[in-house]
Amino acid sequence: MAITRQIIFLAKRDCIEELKVLLKSTIKDSKEEEGCLMYEVFQTKNNPVEFIVIDSWENEAALNKHYESEHYLHFINNFKEYNAHIEPFELEVL
Repeated sequence: MAITRQIIFLAKRDCIEELKVLLKSTIKDSKEEEGCLMYEVFQTKNNPVEFIVIDSWENEAALNKHYESEHYLHFINNFKEYNAHIEPFELEVL
């Protein structure tokens, strides 16, 4: 069963560009991973500190493999200095 998530990141006001660059650095490699069905990063127009990642994976094994990837580990080890808040949601298709 596919796993789809929405993750909201709120950048620190003085770190918007840094978080944006870091988030963008995950897109290409994530999309190329086996089992990735979708991986998109958005910045909201009316609130530039807010970024939304929506990703979908074929199954839990594919998502777990993503968690072990070099680009994910780079992101997870560096985003906290730019990020003020994070809200992850697992989504269900109706």
